[in-house]
Amino acid sequence: MRQVFGFIALVLIATACSGPEDPEVKESLKSNTERHREMVKTIDSLQTLVFAEDADMKSPATGELLKQYLRFAKMFPGDKERSPEYLYKAAALSRANKLPVKAVKLYSEILKKYPNYIKAPEVAFLLAFTYDEDLKQQEEARKAYQKVVDDFPGDTWAEQAEERLKTIDMTDEELMEKFMEKNQKSGDEAS
Repeated sequence: MRQVFGFIALVLIATACSGPEDPEVKESLKSNTERHREMVKTIDSLQTLVFAEDADMKSPATGELLKQYLRFAKMFPGDKERSPEYLYKAAALSRANKLPVKAVKLYSEILKKYPNYIKAPEVAFLLAFTYDEDLKQQEEARKAYQKVVDDFPGDTWAEQAEERLKTIDMTDEELMEKFMEKNQKSGDEAS
């Protein structure tokens, strides 16, 4: 009987010491929340600067914004709303600054860590598009486009990927010819 009471007392002491009343735990949670809030505020300010109408995408503020997006996602991976969105924006900035390899890594990270992200179909398409247009890696692009079709059937991005798969091996001249034929057919139907 003594052992049972001893065990219960030990359990009560252990849970009391590690509970939310522990000042260290409270301070850690508080500082983490404050850091989160401060980072969001910093990112909001930088976005205002970078995305102003006459902003230069190669400005130091753009580089700092990119760093802050990545830092936030690393520090707060559990923020399933902001972290994937910031990674998405970081990938877009990377592409805009002619850093397609970095964009590919970021798009891949989003799809791996946040498969339920609302923009996942678009991210998957942009991954394929970056391989296709920026890196000129047609085989990787083909695989990535097919993955969009397979993973997101019926989605608008899957339909676009399917269309691109039909034309991926065409030359620019062949694409222009196809486009002209399509326009002529739609013009004939309108008459």
